[in-house]
Amino acid sequence: MWPSNKLMLLKFIFVILCITIHLSSINGICPDFMKNQTVCTCTNFIDGPIIKCFGPEGPTIVDKLKKKPMEIRELAIEKANIIEIGARAFKNLKIKKLVLDNNKIKLIHPDAFKGLENALVDLSINMNKLSYIPTSALEHLKVLSILSIRCNMISDIKDIAFKSKLNLIDLNLSCNQICSIHDDAFVNIKHSIQNLVLDQNCLKKVPGKSINNMTNLIGLHMKYNNIKKIEEGDLTDLQSLNIITATGNKIELIEQGAVGKNNSIKYIYLGDNAFTKLENCNLSNFKEVEVIDLSYNKITEVPANVFTQLEHLQHLNLEANAIRDISNGAFDGIPLLLLWLPHNCLSMISASMFKGALFLRQVSLAHNNIHIVQPLSFAHLANLHTLDLSFNKIKNLQPGAIDGSDYLTVRLQENPMVCSQDGFHVMNGHDAINLTTEPNNICKTEYNHDFIDICPKKISAPGTQPCCTQKVSKPTTTTPIPIKKKTKLILSTPKPKVKILDMHPPQVVPDSAGSNMHIKRRKFNMERFWRLSKRPTEPLSGMTKSTETTPEPKSVDEEKFGSVPGEHNELKSTSLADTKRKSDDSNFNLDAPVATIEKDAHVALTA
Repeated sequence: MWPSNKLMLLKFIFVILCITIHLSSINGICPDFMKNQTVCTCTNFIDGPIIKCFGPEGPTIVDKLKKKPMEIRELAIEKANIIEIGARAFKNLKIKKLVLDNNKIKLIHPDAFKGLENALVDLSINMNKLSYIPTSALEHLKVLSILSIRCNMISDIKDIAFKSKLNLIDLNLSCNQICSIHDDAFVNIKHSIQNLVLDQNCLKKVPGKSINNMTNLIGLHMKYNNIKKIEEGDLTDLQSLNIITATGNKIELIEQGAVGKNNSIKYIYLGDNAFTKLENCNLSNFKEVEVIDLSYNKITEVPANVFTQLEHLQHLNLEANAIRDISNGAFDGIPLLLLWLPHNCLSMISASMFKGALFLRQVSLAHNNIHIVQPLSFAHLANLHTLDLSFNKIKNLQPGAIDGSDYLTVRLQENPMVCSQDGFHVMNGHDAINLTTEPNNICKTEYNHDFIDICPKKISAPGTQPCCTQKVSKPTTTTPIPIKKKTKLILSTPKPKVKILDMHPPQVVPDSAGSNMHIKRRKFNMERFWRLSKRPTEPLSGMTKSTETTPEPKSVDEEKFGSVPGEHNELKSTSLADTKRKSDDSNFNLDAPVATIEKDAHVALTA
């Protein structure tokens, strides 16, 4: 027993010794010279430090780092006015993640990343002035998995974008000027790519031939382009495709056969398009779909049988259309959990409108023109716990109109009925609640003379987010070039601010007589009401997003470089006058720095 314990102890000591020798040999810790500057922050991790530099002195720090071999987990050089990445710009360094965002990079040498072939996994060149995909520079990056070239000036992709077979998993080419893509543009990454982001370009059609046979593609994102229809064959041979986002286009038709018969698409986002009929969506092609977003279109009715083959559909968003009529049993037989219908033109809820939708948990009918709710319209929905009928034209409720389970919460704010003596705002189970904190703005209008139902409702789509805004969450400490200030190295993370919520439940007014006296009143659980009334979060917040996730004959970069830059100088800069002249050569100017007392130097990273 004792000898075995000794042997285990010796093994443990040997492992610790090997790790120590390995760490010391690669110099995977923050260097001492970084303690006396304010340009960069450096944080140590077991697999190398994370170094983030902001400002024009960032490249000088890189020059110092290159003097001896070093393994770096992440290196970020932002707002350094870099205009060119020269050959072997990161020699002696083993960088896993390289961030060159918020610069003015126009040129990248074919050998710019030489030495990083077996190290670089994640490369970000967002918010620069590249007019092409740096094909030759990326050619030998064997382990590159994530490439983001968002917010540049890349135009149509007219040839193969990647010369050699890369292991790219995630490619982000959003916020460029790409209107068309060559059929073979992605031929060398089609078996590895899993997430392709083409948002906010000028595509007029789905690049079907470019993406077909992408066997591992999971997410295809084409938001805010100029696509008018999804044609037959555009999305075939994509057996792994799971999510399509095409919000903010001009799509009015999905042709029959647009997707393969055995597709596995589960999430479809087609909001803010030009659909006028649900039949034009050909939803029967998407038999595995779980979430459909068709908000902010021009759909006028929900016919029967349009969803009958969608046996997995759980979330349906039809917000802000012009829907006047829903056929009886339109949702029969589908496992809907959430149905979103606010800002439409419905005037009546019939007892058979939600027939067969037995799994419904949340329904929103707010901001319609509803006058009448027929008795027992929701009584058969045993799982329904939140029903929003606020901002309609309901003057009184017939007995049993909103009967449901004991756990059902019904919102009725801003209906004319709240202005009557026996009016109330919320039904909690079988108990009516009058919320004294409600503004009751409807009561300040001529609601008794409002006989005109406005349709469609005048409501604007959320709209595209600014394409190339710079985040300010990161530190932006900079030092004027002629002056060097010394402060301590930042090695800690600031504590997050704690938001304190002070919620006081509103008082409940006493009972009063009237036409709604059949409704019992009791103390209201406000905490439960606000929790259940909250609009559900997006089902894919982890992705997108991500998110909220998510890139030429002779290549352009080879034509622009005739020879390797000289090795005698680590940094090259131009005068302030030259800088101003160069800033006029393009209309695509991203956050150009304002003239200050500092020198505005354009820098080229070279070996």
